[in-house]
Amino acid sequence: MNNSKKTDNSRRIAWSIAIPAIVIILAFSGLIFAFKDQMNQIMTDCFNVVMGGWGWLWLVFCLVCFFFAIWLAFGKFGNMRFGDEKPDTSTFSFFCNLFVFGSSASLVYWVFVEWYMYLAGPPFGAEPYSVEALKWASTYGSFHWGIIPFSSYAVISIAYAFFIYVRKQNTSRVSACCGPLIGRRNADGIIGKVIDCFFLIGIILSNAGYSLGVSVPIVGTFAAKVFGIEHTLALDTGIIVLITIACAIAMYTGLNKGMTIMNDIRVTFFFGLAIFVVLVGPTSFIVNNTIESIGWQAQHMFQMALYTGAADGSGWPQSWTMFFNIMFIAPIVTCGLYYGKLCKGRTVRECVVCIVIASAIGCAIFFWTLGNYSIATYLGDPQTFIAMYNNSPYDAITYVVDTLPGAKIIMVILLAYAFLSTWTYIQSAIYGNAMAAQPNLPDNEEPSKIGRIVWCVVTGIMTIALLYIGGIQTVKNAMVPAGVPMFIIAMLIIIGNYKDMFKIWGKGVPVSQVNEEYFAGKKAKSSD
Repeated sequence: MNNSKKTDNSRRIAWSIAIPAIVIILAFSGLIFAFKDQMNQIMTDCFNVVMGGWGWLWLVFCLVCFFFAIWLAFGKFGNMRFGDEKPDTSTFSFFCNLFVFGSSASLVYWVFVEWYMYLAGPPFGAEPYSVEALKWASTYGSFHWGIIPFSSYAVISIAYAFFIYVRKQNTSRVSACCGPLIGRRNADGIIGKVIDCFFLIGIILSNAGYSLGVSVPIVGTFAAKVFGIEHTLALDTGIIVLITIACAIAMYTGLNKGMTIMNDIRVTFFFGLAIFVVLVGPTSFIVNNTIESIGWQAQHMFQMALYTGAADGSGWPQSWTMFFNIMFIAPIVTCGLYYGKLCKGRTVRECVVCIVIASAIGCAIFFWTLGNYSIATYLGDPQTFIAMYNNSPYDAITYVVDTLPGAKIIMVILLAYAFLSTWTYIQSAIYGNAMAAQPNLPDNEEPSKIGRIVWCVVTGIMTIALLYIGGIQTVKNAMVPAGVPMFIIAMLIIIGNYKDMFKIWGKGVPVSQVNEEYFAGKKAKSSD
């Protein structure tokens, strides 16, 4: 009886973690609704202060992860395997799962207009709208979504995979993953609860501020075009409600098992669109500009990676490269948990190469195809594109799509792709919230259905609040409160687990001895 009661208690939602996170998010949303302009200014000021003073840290972190990922893949740990069990899926399926992650709905927004932002306001003192500016514009998209930022996901994923498959410490508690550095007693105490709470807040802000904050308006743009209605905040709010309901129904009824089918449909749409655009568009320009941008990036990669704007005072890297780096950092712990789970039975080399290459290629293909088609459309009629963009970036996107043969069908496909991408990504993120708030579940059990619905609703409210402010700067602003705590948590996970990795794999210390050291503080506490 006592054992059964103990087991039931261990499976309950950790309300001491969940309630503070929910209250903070709802309070933050309420302040935005009540004091829209003031909150927008405060968030913008915080963004400027953090990026101006600490933005270089995100650049250095991602570049260090890039070099460390290369060492992991081709160094002495490259052939080390995560556990004795066989992988749950084939290497091809593993690659496809990572590929799909890299081609999210928000990417549809950036591939159509990101290049224009750099063309109109280029880096390195280039003349706006010049040939040099166009070269930078054609290159920076696939760079910002390329191998350097995705290397950070590989580094933290290997750390988490080592923790659960080599150390055999299988838990969804983020604080537990920090235990090798901060100590088991701290991880199980107040410090651990604070870490888990900030993790929950960071997931919601990241999803609401970036994933939904960018994805929902693009879904609304295509929906308005397809159904011939006006694109308004009410429409975007309705889409958020629809996605929230869809996630809640899927999670409550078990339909989330069909997410694999949804991902298969996304991949079909993805490659179908890419091939179609290359075949019906200006094929020669698309191919040639892709090749040239790859060469330009290879020539200037490290210059782009460490550009801080200190000499020219332009503020360009703070607004873009530093922003994109912290945008990747904001969900880094969530991605580490997701990718790390997929690493079971695989070698370090296989995991690192697949995580970096598959994700980066998934993004690059969109920039090389749809992005270059958008550039070609601009070059054909610059005045019209600029006028559309000045009215709204979303107008520029629909303008470009309208120039494609079968534009109405393409618009429907893009709508379906964007909606499915948003749905599946957010559902996975909300599942991560629920797991983190209910951390002691056995492997064969899922988190509470009610808990998952609560996280759906809270994320939806936060998204509506940020959309109420509106604008791409709001998306940027949300990344600071999401990214900074996640960066600290990620560093705790990375440093602690790699310390143990070098001890176990590098020095040959038995896993049991390292685990005994890990639990020593807990035992000492129990014996007091």
